[in-house]
Amino acid sequence: MKRISVLGLVLALGVLALAAVAFAGRGHDKGDARSFSAKLNGWEEDPSQVTTGKGSFRAHIDSATQISFTLKYRALEGPAFMAHIHIGSRHETGGVSAWLCGGTTQPPCPPDQTTEAVVNGTIQADDITGPATQGVEPGNFADLIRAIRKGETYTNVHTVTRAPNGEIRGQNHVSDDDDHDHGDRKRH
Repeated sequence: MKRISVLGLVLALGVLALAAVAFAGRGHDKGDARSFSAKLNGWEEDPSQVTTGKGSFRAHIDSATQISFTLKYRALEGPAFMAHIHIGSRHETGGVSAWLCGGTTQPPCPPDQTTEAVVNGTIQADDITGPATQGVEPGNFADLIRAIRKGETYTNVHTVTRAPNGEIRGQNHVSDDDDHDHGDRKRH
């Protein structure tokens, strides 16, 4: 009789454990999330960078065709020249998907290293550059949104002399805050 009770208890615990794993896995896909953010620092770069630079990124999916964003950075050890969203997991280098400043689709990045730089703008379908090798075709806004909601994108800032491959970076995470100001938005 004891053997049946122990077997029943083990079986019940196993079912509970499987249910907990299934429930936890569902939390990673935020299918309808509209806001996301990242804290940027050198430790998140690949490879990690020892730098005084820090930053933040906040964005909101305004519609099926537009994201508004605010990128802030300070104390960089070189002048910033580009920043973008990449498709990639934490500590994994991925391809560029959308430019935030620099490049051909956004204004130049503020290069000042001594004060906080603030970049406000929007990303629209024509700002999506790919990466096609990772399944995101140029202009495919929906695929970028899917990657963001899965937690598979990061934001980083590159500097001219200090870290051309990226000085600060942060993994984009779904944010509960849907109420943030993006200031003046870029016009297309």
